[in-house]
Amino acid sequence: MADELVFDTNYSLLTVNSQIIYKPTDERDDPEPDNDHEVYVGNLPAYYTIEKFVNFAKISGSIYSVRLLKGNGGLNKGFGYILYRELAAVDIAIKTFNECYLPESDTNRPLIVQKSLRNTIMMIYGLSKRNNNIFYIRSEINYFVINHPSLLLKFECEDDTKLFLSFKSLNTNF
Repeated sequence: MADELVFDTNYSLLTVNSQIIYKPTDERDDPEPDNDHEVYVGNLPAYYTIEKFVNFAKISGSIYSVRLLKGNGGLNKGFGYILYRELAAVDIAIKTFNECYLPESDTNRPLIVQKSLRNTIMMIYGLSKRNNNIFYIRSEINYFVINHPSLLLKFECEDDTKLFLSFKSLNTNF
């Protein structure tokens, strides 16, 4: 796979919070696909670049975005995420690349390619003495879970006005 990346029209490459991201520049005109269009790719070589990862991702289908996580020293952490435009590309990527070896591999381990399980964070702001009661909080959580089949992972209350909930999506088809 070539190291050169030919940028698609309206795509950009940026670094955000130790992630190198290749994604559309105008997300209003190009909305993000659902979470079930994303795959996790593990056991990537430490020197694998975003250019190589994007070119790798394009083999399975049309991509929306690619994220490669960086560790200390600027090398990648050995994993990344590919968000495909088409759901069929997810299955193609898993069937084609799960347990295959990259020629550039420095780990001598096969790739792990599987559906991504994104965490969803729900924040309830503006809690006050008047509405900071169990009924109000329970109704907000129930509304969220009904619309996003999920498993509650973490519950934090930062102060009297903010409530943070972290969910893992149960909308997966393994």
